[in-house]
Amino acid sequence: MSLTSDLEQQYGIHIIKKVKVRDVYQISTRSHGVLCLKSYNITEAEMHFITQVFAHLSQNGFRFSPRVLCTSSHSYWITREGVHYMLTNWVKGEHPRFHRSYHFKKGIRLLTKFHSIADGFNAPYIPLERIRYNQLKEHITSDRNLLEGNPKMKLMTSICNEALNNLDNATVLKAIADEEVRMAFVHGDYNYPNLVLDTSESMHMIDFDNTSLHVRMEDFSHILHRNLAWHGYEMLRWIEYYDSKRPLSKGDLHVLHTLLLVPYPILRALKQNKRNNRHHIRIPTVHRIKEYRNELKHLL
Repeated sequence: MSLTSDLEQQYGIHIIKKVKVRDVYQISTRSHGVLCLKSYNITEAEMHFITQVFAHLSQNGFRFSPRVLCTSSHSYWITREGVHYMLTNWVKGEHPRFHRSYHFKKGIRLLTKFHSIADGFNAPYIPLERIRYNQLKEHITSDRNLLEGNPKMKLMTSICNEALNNLDNATVLKAIADEEVRMAFVHGDYNYPNLVLDTSESMHMIDFDNTSLHVRMEDFSHILHRNLAWHGYEMLRWIEYYDSKRPLSKGDLHVLHTLLLVPYPILRALKQNKRNNRHHIRIPTVHRIKEYRNELKHLL
């Protein structure tokens, strides 16, 4: 039986058209509108975790995350040859353009709404792979190790070491522990490719593949790194805006400072180069890095 036939049988739908869009399929149906079909090569426990995240958001009135369509037997997904398939609503629209301040502002505002309810997670079982509060030191150490063998990366290695030292700061340790007590969780890849502006200009979050129990500042640092790399004062302006919508604690600010110290743009370029056999990486000047570090100190 084909995947299309299997979907029709198990969901009780009639599929008119199936079109591949990036890593998902847009499914047009006769009576269920347009749906999104996504495949997952993860464990069943992780599938349960992702659907429980969706359920938590829905139960707390969050309207901007995927809504799962259950099968006729009330399952959240189907499995074929070890691959899981889930159907959710399709958001008609386009990805925001974060070079437009208006779109970036919407992205930060949506993140504050998400983070405001991204805690109190309650599930009977949570897979260890999705509990990441205490993996920051391991990840930053791995990043430092990637840099330290390269003579051009001495300053970047030094910044990583500073971030690692910060993780032992009492304020940072308490902030991470507080997030764990609150059972906080993150999207895991919060940036414009995983956001959609619908036809009424509302912004929606998609692709929760990397969601996990983690410090919420991980999401915030990611969007800042990806869009405002090495521009500390611009980051501070948007951190102030975030704080006006969802107040940040002293601990949040210390964790965010630590995460923003990690030279994510350089690390991302290095990893992409390994995959694509590229060689040129744009490294900011020593002066720019010094300025950036000083600008970030205003967080403290």
